Amino acid sequence: MRIIRSAEAKVRIGFIGSLPELLERSLLPEAERPTSERSSVSLASNVEVFEILIEASDVIALRAAFNSYLRWVSSILDVIDTVR
Repeated sequence: MRIIRSAEAKVRIGFIGSLPELLERSLLPEAERPTSERSSVSLASNVEVFEILIEASDVIALRAAFNSYLRWVSSILDVIDTVR
């Protein structure tokens, strides 16, 4: 049986316009002050892509951080669609 001691995931989402930068600025406070010591998150954006890099001490922490960030992205996009 192989034991995984660390895990990481990179999510790249393509957009048109200023959405990548908006997402990065919106999620930066969460990335700067993680709720757990078991994972860390880096955010990046350019004109077309928003990127989330999650590094975690184990797969369970990776999954928790991954789900949180994707739900936050979804919520932000829902709000933007509502106010347009």
